[in-house]
Amino acid sequence: MIDPEKLNTYIKGITVNPELTKVLTSASRILTISPHPDDIEVIAGGYLSMMVDKGSVVKNVVVSDDRMSIGSMEYTPDEVMSIRRREELEAMGIIGVRDVEFLNYIDSEVPEPSLLRRDLIKVTRSFKPNLVLTVDPHLPYEAHPDHVNTGLAVMQAVLFHGIPRIVSEYRVESPPPMLALGATAKPNALVCIDDYMDRKMRALRAHRTQFSDELLNIIETLHSKLGEAAGCRYAEAFRVLRPSELHMNPLAGL
Repeated sequence: MIDPEKLNTYIKGITVNPELTKVLTSASRILTISPHPDDIEVIAGGYLSMMVDKGSVVKNVVVSDDRMSIGSMEYTPDEVMSIRRREELEAMGIIGVRDVEFLNYIDSEVPEPSLLRRDLIKVTRSFKPNLVLTVDPHLPYEAHPDHVNTGLAVMQAVLFHGIPRIVSEYRVESPPPMLALGATAKPNALVCIDDYMDRKMRALRAHRTQFSDELLNIIETLHSKLGEAAGCRYAEAFRVLRPSELHMNPLAGL
């Protein structure tokens, strides 16, 4: 059950910058980097469905193998990995994303950003996105190391994207991309997903081992309230950052 008072406080604290929303809705090459299968669907399933339909090229990278995600001990870790991979491919197929890469780091043991970012710089330089999307590592009280390490590594990969001496074997052939963070306490962009909420929910239901009806109802309630703030039925929320805001910029959080 979602706390209505806390939800209202969260919604009231959102200040939207229309120019940053436009960054999201005009992106033509979008790289999503997910700590686990399903995280990107939760934060951006509607947005990605919309962008695929608009013709944007989307690639999804899943960092961990999610072997810890099914509580029943009747499955071996390898079986859980296989189940979660199938669920992710089905969910991404519903959204319309065919390019899915699995890095297969051990669930709950995703390495610290200085180690992980090498892989992410490689994929970012090869894919050449104009937008990278991941989870917000600075969400207050976020304790899952996979989310914190993935989010920080993505931010570092964007920051270092244009510095050729860092991971020098992968050439810099595109400008640094914009960054969008979902599951954020400080959104500055809302994207209406009225026509894509059903597709998002179908993608989440493809993760049969993960989402109860109660959890799906909570997700729908959140997006409904975000929709009210955006002037539509349903919306997703993001923190959009320029590469210049990722280092020594005291205004970045404003």
